[in-house]
Amino acid sequence: MKLKVSRQANPIVVKELRSRMRGWRAFAVLTGVLLLLGAVSYLLYRMAMIAAGSGGFPLSPQIGQLLFIGLILTELLLVSFITPAVTAGAISGEQEKLTYEMLLTTPLHPASILWGKLISGLGYVFLLIFAAVPMASLVFIFGGVAPGDMVKALAILIALAITLGVTGLFFSALLGRTTRAMVATYLSVLALLVAPTFVWVFIGVLRQSQPPGWILIPNPVSALFSALTPVQLGGGATEILWGLARLLGGYADPSSAFLTGVARPLYHYTLVLYGALSLVLYLLTTRLVQPVRRWRIGRRALLTGLAVLLLFGGVAAAAFLITANRYEWASGRATPTPFPRDMISSRMPAIPVPAPVATEAPAPIPTPAPRAEDRGPVLADEELAAIYVAVVRQLYLVDHTFEEGHQFPTVYLLAATDDSVGDPKAPMSDGQPISAAVQQAVTGVLAADPAIPARLVWVDSTEQVPMDANNTVEDGGAIFTLGNVHAQDDGRVLVPAGLYFAMLGAGGRTYVLEKGDGGWQVVGDTGVQWIS
Repeated sequence: MKLKVSRQANPIVVKELRSRMRGWRAFAVLTGVLLLLGAVSYLLYRMAMIAAGSGGFPLSPQIGQLLFIGLILTELLLVSFITPAVTAGAISGEQEKLTYEMLLTTPLHPASILWGKLISGLGYVFLLIFAAVPMASLVFIFGGVAPGDMVKALAILIALAITLGVTGLFFSALLGRTTRAMVATYLSVLALLVAPTFVWVFIGVLRQSQPPGWILIPNPVSALFSALTPVQLGGGATEILWGLARLLGGYADPSSAFLTGVARPLYHYTLVLYGALSLVLYLLTTRLVQPVRRWRIGRRALLTGLAVLLLFGGVAAAAFLITANRYEWASGRATPTPFPRDMISSRMPAIPVPAPVATEAPAPIPTPAPRAEDRGPVLADEELAAIYVAVVRQLYLVDHTFEEGHQFPTVYLLAATDDSVGDPKAPMSDGQPISAAVQQAVTGVLAADPAIPARLVWVDSTEQVPMDANNTVEDGGAIFTLGNVHAQDDGRVLVPAGLYFAMLGAGGRTYVLEKGDGGWQVVGDTGVQWIS
């Protein structure tokens, strides 16, 4: 009589999860992981506050991304060292306890046993990953982290957990001893974490130039940092953490987001590599768990394995092809998605701006000259003044992060541009001084505008702005930062801009402006927006 096994649930999964989750150890480890993540979050927050007390004032988005990076990096290290512990003894443990032969006598196929061991082991690791999501979501209070960053970070953690779980099963079935399998798996973990960066640095020293970025593809830390969207550094703990990110990820130039040497983000290739490695090791392990004739592969098994590999390759190729317009087929200079003309939000009427009159003024702030590829067409001072007037009015009257009707009594305008206050993926140029003629024209127009009853003060840096002990602008004032004007092919311009009035009061975005009969007007924004 042929026995039939229920297809509703794999009995190995049920048995392993019950034995694992009914003991005190599983909940002790889960509690310890959450306490560790909470301690890391508090430590990073205190670091940011100490840095603020020593001179600067960290923006709320910087604090949010500092906490998020610390949490995700800590969880990545935990996954790297917990996963081998729960999977490296899955097969060898049964062999050492002399129970593996008993499992083989059951109606379960050896592949079903392997699948059950893998799912039960990874199920506990996934529990540790997703249990930390509510804690990591607290960073949205500060801002600086987009939901897409959270999704990409979770995808990398899950892919890493699956790869390490399959690696542990492979060595467990191959070596037959839990100690040996665990040592081999941990060596694989160290190889992924350390070897790529070591080789990258070694080749860079030998060549005395930027080494190829594809060397870092196996490194999960490099993949993690390539998936995140950075905010402006601003010094302090954020700069220290991003310095560590550049060191671990092989990023040499702090002014560049990611120097990977490849067109698309590094984690795209990392996910494909991890998926292919997991499939190959799993297919090999299905042969190793066979009691006899391990390498006598039948036609059906061979076709199934090839079909799985081809399917994975087809899905990966399709994903790369679909996104090629954003990377390989894109133009050399990044341009954000154009703002649709039929989607006008918070449009401010244009105000005519008189031609700026050149007057004697202090010497401009010395800044590096912009790169040739970022200069673009040069606009006249009259055009620049009109554009900046429209942006300042938008910040003051609409995007001030308060309820409708709020007014700042004093607005401090930075006399140098800074593109980092907007979308990090939008076109960027080096900071440039805003000429005295443009400053005078902007101040004259806005001072005569009854909708803006504020005192306008141009400052060279934020250090000239009066702030209290809590890094809040005194007397209810605000700091406005303007970016460079980036002309687009359709006649529109993109201008990054942001405001700051307190540690938990800041915002920034990239505005889209077009010139009509009445002058320059803000017609919307594009890309990432941050607010706190």
